[in-house]
Amino acid sequence: MSNFFQQLKTLKPWQQTAYAAAMAERMLPNYALFCQATDSGDSQQLKNSLMLIWETLSSKDSKINFEVQLEKIAEQIPDAADFDMYGVYPAIDAAMAVHTTMELAMGTQPEEVTRISRLMRQTIISFIEATEELPEDDNLHRKALNDHELMQFDREFQDEVLDLLQKLTHPNKAALKELRLMAQNEGVSCLGLSAD
Repeated sequence: MSNFFQQLKTLKPWQQTAYAAAMAERMLPNYALFCQATDSGDSQQLKNSLMLIWETLSSKDSKINFEVQLEKIAEQIPDAADFDMYGVYPAIDAAMAVHTTMELAMGTQPEEVTRISRLMRQTIISFIEATEELPEDDNLHRKALNDHELMQFDREFQDEVLDLLQKLTHPNKAALKELRLMAQNEGVSCLGLSAD
């Protein structure tokens, strides 16, 4: 895993932003589901903020007021104390993912790219632990998590995104569009859930 993070850190800033945007895109349906279930939050706002990031990546002319966007995203992060349901946690993670992506797009915190990779993985681990009976034994517990299909999908997805970005020498509009579509996964999130 550390080798994977090393590779993430060696990506150019725009590649790191695109990587983070892909992770956030894959987590977004978890937020949309939470909004539907609780009648709170604005998933459209997070979608719009993410769309602006993709636009800035594929066109030099597009400008973002980052401060305003960060504020808008922060307003959408639910407070776990206000909700008595598990779904608030993947929703918080999804909103945090968009927030982190925006910070990467600003170029302020390049080391954040590994955080978003870990964030998505942690979302999946928490979900598996909350919804399934896993062995008590630490080693067996870890093995059950590692072997879980959601974890396998996640590893494949993160590897594929990294691989695709490493092959790009500059932000290519068509390749970024392809990456975004792949990340959207027809509306199915990293937890295998869909808001449709």
